[in-house]
Amino acid sequence: MSIEPVPAPLTRPRAATAPREPDESTPRRGPHDALVAPLLGVALAVVGWLRMPPVARGTLWAEDGRVFLWDTFYAPAWSTLLRPYDGYFHLLPRFAAEVVVLTTSPSSYAAAVSVAACLVAGAAGALVYICARSVTENPWLRAAFAGVTLLIPVLPIEVLGSMANAHWFALWLTPWLLLYQPSRRAGSIGLGVIALICALTEIQTAFFLPLALWRWRSPRGWPIRVGLVIGVAVQLLAAPDRPPRPSGPVEAANIVAGYLANAVLSLWWGSAEAVTSTVTHYGWGAAALVLIPSGAALVLVIRRGTPTQRIAAIAFPVASVVLWSAALLINRPQVDWSRPDVASTRDLTVLRYGVVPSMLLLASLLLAIAVLPRRPSAYLAAAVVMAPLLFTVMANLTPDLTSRSNGPEWAPEVRDGRDQCREDPGAPAVLLPIAPNGWTSRVPCDLLDDGG
Repeated sequence: MSIEPVPAPLTRPRAATAPREPDESTPRRGPHDALVAPLLGVALAVVGWLRMPPVARGTLWAEDGRVFLWDTFYAPAWSTLLRPYDGYFHLLPRFAAEVVVLTTSPSSYAAAVSVAACLVAGAAGALVYICARSVTENPWLRAAFAGVTLLIPVLPIEVLGSMANAHWFALWLTPWLLLYQPSRRAGSIGLGVIALICALTEIQTAFFLPLALWRWRSPRGWPIRVGLVIGVAVQLLAAPDRPPRPSGPVEAANIVAGYLANAVLSLWWGSAEAVTSTVTHYGWGAAALVLIPSGAALVLVIRRGTPTQRIAAIAFPVASVVLWSAALLINRPQVDWSRPDVASTRDLTVLRYGVVPSMLLLASLLLAIAVLPRRPSAYLAAAVVMAPLLFTVMANLTPDLTSRSNGPEWAPEVRDGRDQCREDPGAPAVLLPIAPNGWTSRVPCDLLDDGG
């Protein structure tokens, strides 16, 4: 008797599906993160240091000298950490000022503050690398998300190297903390402490509280949410002391134009001069054109992404617009972004308020790469989009002019201040100039005489 072979069952080709999100009931572990993240953080801190001109590294900026160091000079050690200024708490700058005064000589304060600011930025980048596991397992793409922290073209103009502006890195880190689901209790508690530090450094982290509702039932995320909520609640205690800002309406057209110039065009063109030239010759339509990739990225992630990727794809651009608009409505800077005349010598102003909105837009584009179909045409399209951005980053890696490029450098001022104290033995302190022009820091003569 012959036995006929049983035919193999017919199978249909599998349709292309969106990438599967890892099973969150199983702890997700990154065995190499403990090594890669710190090394990446140090590398990013070095990149930040190298992006600053030498004069800027040795120049104190605004509140760094006028408020944070000044207050530390005249108070017991560690007593200023939760002292409000301008209606806000500034935990990280206060902490850095204490460490700088306790560990370095007066002539090194400016360089030490610059180092501290770069280390904070690098640490934020390292944490983004860890938390980006929530949207992709690809280590290279996670490193790209971390690189956004230090590679935004306009970052060195005012933000980089200043502890007074370190709060922008805390703001950038906050949504990543809320998207991440730690695999262990210790990691969850540690990130909860970091969320608390971010909120006690930057009140605008409150804008990400709606994102805290994402997976609110997950116990692993509760320490992060609690840390953020406590920090924001403490920040609100200082709000009544905030001085009044200039009154008057803020025109919606100016908010939109400012957003396009600061968050959108600066990402693609880099410098204020290039942004101004683009708007002058091509109008705001140029900004509309470069927003097309952002819109396409949003659609792609919504269609193909995991739930976490979709939440991030929506949260990033929405937060980008909200953060910029809120900064203008609350602070009311007297800046006009109306289209300049071709014969005008006035450049469109690029403010620090646009740094984090620009980061979030770039993160949205990188997020789309995580869900690209595995086809050569898709990767070619991504390369075409990302190549101009990479070129802009490299072209503006070390800008010719920043807010501190003209000094005054701190170390020579300290030597002059020491001479003034010796010429007038009864003088309790001297006022040393810092950037911007007209700002000073009051340094005790006994601090200068004994070298700290």
